[in-house]
Amino acid sequence: MFHSQMPTFSDGKLPVFVFPTALIFYSNDQSSHKQVLTIYNPYEISLRFKVLCTSPKKYSVVESEGTIKPKCCVDIVVRHNEVNRSHEGFQDKFRIQVSESGHKKVLGRLPMQLIFTNPYVQILYFTADHYRKQGHNICVISK
Repeated sequence: MFHSQMPTFSDGKLPVFVFPTALIFYSNDQSSHKQVLTIYNPYEISLRFKVLCTSPKKYSVVESEGTIKPKCCVDIVVRHNEVNRSHEGFQDKFRIQVSESGHKKVLGRLPMQLIFTNPYVQILYFTADHYRKQGHNICVISK
């Protein structure tokens, strides 16, 4: 019989499993300003997690620290607080850190991108890039 055990990762390289791998917030879609991030624990031990952010004033993270039971997952709600069109195109970062429950040493970490954009601008640039690759000259004019 196969018994899964906790891998021995003393160098901080324990794989961290998160879905989705990036969060995209759309300036003109209020429903995207609140999203759910799921952290999975496939291991046989309880893990502590911590969510760190490069721009903590822009985002609210419900339960930014906590414990994940073995073979379970937790959902974390992330809200974009500073919805301002002047922030479109900016990318911030989260880092998810995990450690064994009851210990401080970080066993694993995962960087994540947080993107604040306008979906119409994304479509416009995708279309322009598509035509450029086909050899067409194209000029993008914005207000």
